[in-house]
Amino acid sequence: MAAVNSQRWVGNVNGATEPFIMLGLFQAGGTEALKRGEMVYNSGTYFVKCTADLNCAANLAIVNEEIKAGDRLGYYEIIVPREGDIFEFDLDTAAATAVGAALHLGASLPTISFAASGSNPTAYACGQEHYPQKQGHLADDASPDSGSTIRSASRVRCCFEKASSYLSAFVK
Repeated sequence: MAAVNSQRWVGNVNGATEPFIMLGLFQAGGTEALKRGEMVYNSGTYFVKCTADLNCAANLAIVNEEIKAGDRLGYYEIIVPREGDIFEFDLDTAAATAVGAALHLGASLPTISFAASGSNPTAYACGQEHYPQKQGHLADDASPDSGSTIRSASRVRCCFEKASSYLSAFVK
């Protein structure tokens, strides 16, 4: 089971110092509370919780505050992924995820995390935190062999596909 509030904005390769926060419309009296860090998508009327392997198509955002069951119809904070934003999420199953590997929304609850397989890639792995140490040059030094095996990890750093982000709905 993925941890609640597990999303983490790590930074932006283009120099932004904080995530891009907007207001998103959520329906009144929802039966399911949304925790900060859960991924949501715009259903055409309201933002709702993502489901596994969803085709996000310009609708994906991340809840930036807790929205309780029974809250009023209204606008609440969302983080809108933009180009260069790096996030850290739980993986559904620990994996040795190489940079550039396609990631798909998983089905772990209470938060949606990423799975390594599916039909609709939503993000791509971009972190090397679980790569081995830099390999020493055999001809130059006697450093130990760092190997080439990427370690299995339960979290992944990723960048969202531009076409998946809610930002694509209004910035062309």
